[in-house]
Amino acid sequence: MPNFLCRWPNCDCSIVSARTEVEAIEHLDEVANAEGCPITQLSQLQLHFTLADDGRLALEGMGEATEDEIFEFCYPELDHPLGNDLASAVNRERDRVHAVDQAFLKAPETELGQTAKRQLDMPTTLVDRIVSTAAKQRLKSFKPRGNPS
Repeated sequence: MPNFLCRWPNCDCSIVSARTEVEAIEHLDEVANAEGCPITQLSQLQLHFTLADDGRLALEGMGEATEDEIFEFCYPELDHPLGNDLASAVNRERDRVHAVDQAFLKAPETELGQTAKRQLDMPTTLVDRIVSTAAKQRLKSFKPRGNPS
């Protein structure tokens, strides 16, 4: 399954496995709404974990190719800073806020979905699927009034 890298507006990044970019955006909703955020498919992923004393996993590091790909996509200002320039490169990256690309955003198909999206800030594809599933369930259980024949 492909792995997708998302660069959040606050300068953080996340990696998620998903069949498609749309599915990746839906999975990332556990963190925040990733619609309009820069997302790319990673060509490879290698992560190394260590078992901490408290019984949790801690990220120990990542493969060189994975780290290079993350920095090229998410943090191009940090690509090759030298010496004292590193601190200013980090500050430039933190200041380089990615605004959500509003042109990428699609409104939900229904008025109910649009209201839910405003209230919950969920990806449109997820909202549309939930509304569609709920509507189908409601129609299946619908009992019309009057003559049952």
